Amino acid sequence: MSIWRTSQGVVPLLDDPTAKIEMFRWSRRPDLHLDVIQHRVQTGQISQLDLDIAVTLANAKLLTEKQLRFLYSKAMIGHKLGTRLRVLQQNGWLEGWKIKSDFHDTEYVWSIGIAAKNFLSFCLGITEVPNPMHMASAIKEQLFYPTLNEIRIQLLIKGLVQKEKFAFHPFLSNEIEPPHAVFQLDTPAGKMDFIVERLTQGQNPLRFMKKKQSYYRKYIAQHGSLPKVFNDSVQSVVVWSISTEEGIDQLVSSYPKYEQEFMQLFLVDELLDNLRHAWRVAKPIEEYKAEIQKFDMDFIKE
Repeated sequence: MSIWRTSQGVVPLLDDPTAKIEMFRWSRRPDLHLDVIQHRVQTGQISQLDLDIAVTLANAKLLTEKQLRFLYSKAMIGHKLGTRLRVLQQNGWLEGWKIKSDFHDTEYVWSIGIAAKNFLSFCLGITEVPNPMHMASAIKEQLFYPTLNEIRIQLLIKGLVQKEKFAFHPFLSNEIEPPHAVFQLDTPAGKMDFIVERLTQGQNPLRFMKKKQSYYRKYIAQHGSLPKVFNDSVQSVVVWSISTEEGIDQLVSSYPKYEQEFMQLFLVDELLDNLRHAWRVAKPIEEYKAEIQKFDMDFIKE
């Protein structure tokens, strides 16, 4: 399967199989002891903004530096924020990675470090804080987080989703492994759950799609409808998050049994600048050929 490119011929960096990832190194031993971490917070060495960034990353799991600069554009000028992130990385408050590929210049991604994890977990009592060791051990497999966070940011900007109604890895059922994410939108047809499955190049996306569809078909056969995460939702939709339209074509045209037995949409990264028109439906029409159509979410304002 060839590498998926956008309509401009670009390979999206966060979905680039040729990408190489290198972790920022520490110049000294990071803060591990809680008393040292508390002292830094109490004396202002860790500021309120630093704490806010850590909480944001705890919720988002992983963000690009561009995303962080956008989110904190009112609090700090971009290059100053970039400098601050690197200072925080040196004491273990954050972890940073640089990504480079055959098709791209360097990009940076950030998550919380062990110091922030300990403070958020033991001092603030925040649950489900990411484990930095786990993130670092499989960082390339975690790059779907920034792509899904871009969806989350766009939904929040437009006031379409409440913060608590966007969740990563929600429990659906004992019969189905958790999807990558779920969010709830208030649509003209009522409140709906959008169950998000991320299709990633280099990780056998076609096999992943087949496996997930099998789970959902079996669940519908037994229960009559897709599972819901939020009790006040009237219906669920499966959303295949994917980097490019070319990826949709390659997957669906290679999968003759891809059927619309239940509501399925594609949400395309390269089109997220116009969220209303970033949705697609697809079906195989003959061997190695797919029909892709726009799905207009007309209740989303442009």
